Amino acid sequence: MIDIIDIIKEKNKIYAISETSPFYPDGKGGQLGDRGKIGSADVLFVEYKNNKFYHLIDKEIKPGKYEAEIDLKRRRMIAQQHTAQHILSAAFEQIADLDTVGFRIAEEYTTIDLEIPNLPENIEKDVEILSNKIIQQCLDVNEIIITKDEIARFKFRKPLSDKIQGKIRLIKIGDFDINPCGGFHVKNTGEIGLVKIISKEKVKGNLTRLYFLAGFRAINDYDKRIKITKNISNLLTAKIEDTPLRVEETLNKMKEYKSKYEKLNEKYAELIAKDIFSKAESINNIKFIYLETEEDFVNYLPKFLPMNEVLYIVKKDNRLEISSGIVNCKELINNIKNDYSEIKGGGGVNRGSLIGNIKIEDIKKYL
Repeated sequence: MIDIIDIIKEKNKIYAISETSPFYPDGKGGQLGDRGKIGSADVLFVEYKNNKFYHLIDKEIKPGKYEAEIDLKRRRMIAQQHTAQHILSAAFEQIADLDTVGFRIAEEYTTIDLEIPNLPENIEKDVEILSNKIIQQCLDVNEIIITKDEIARFKFRKPLSDKIQGKIRLIKIGDFDINPCGGFHVKNTGEIGLVKIISKEKVKGNLTRLYFLAGFRAINDYDKRIKITKNISNLLTAKIEDTPLRVEETLNKMKEYKSKYEKLNEKYAELIAKDIFSKAESINNIKFIYLETEEDFVNYLPKFLPMNEVLYIVKKDNRLEISSGIVNCKELINNIKNDYSEIKGGGGVNRGSLIGNIKIEDIKKYL
């Protein structure tokens, strides 16, 4: 049951406000919040601020008491990610003495930030192996409530903040890890199933951010990758184990064909350049050449045109590519932009571009 004391509308959003809530708020401790229903309204997001709970809902309801329904499948998924994070962080500390300085569960993945700029592959692999061994041991995950006076009895991965007051909730994973936490956790590591690191990147100069999946997320990701691999192998008419080689062969052929294609475009541009130049409109001793095409040969035409006599403009979609050896392209573009506020663009003396709707006849006037 939840007691909604007020309904607030902000920018087409509806918030149901309560002083207490069975819904876990988003962002607390780096964790995702609960979803579910308040009466007939779907809960889309939960925020805790100003000592109240703000539930973003999909339709308007009136203040009053309502049945609250929590999405327990989502909560279990979050618990799998969160306990897996504790295990990974503890494994990094044990194997490489690396501290986790940041953590976030997102809708598609979970991340941890490690205090190292470049994480060696062998450490990453060893941590993943140890973490999955701990999961497979089916260790009990227990909740322990203590007071601040009892902290000295326990060794945490990082010091407890002085800001924390009152009773403290600890999450103990067998004899492998114990750490303060207020989020969701499984009752036994076996409920996680597996954890898989999927990627990493360098962030904030000296940190490594790891992306991982656990439990249902990892299984779904594995299923998706298997389907993708099978589809690729079918397209290449190759066995799955032969797919990397066939992909490499296909990419090499594509590079070869691309090179030949570019040479053909260049040769074609050379063949038609004289004809295009001879038919160009002359404006104040400037040969004005305008082409509207998606063909790639236009990129090579300036190579075969006497650009010290030409203003060359090519239109592709809503973009005009401009080049010249006689007209200052930068000056031309700036003059047009000054007269047409909706036109954007820029460039240098010999080339530039314009984006927006402008008639070619209007550009001619500037010559």
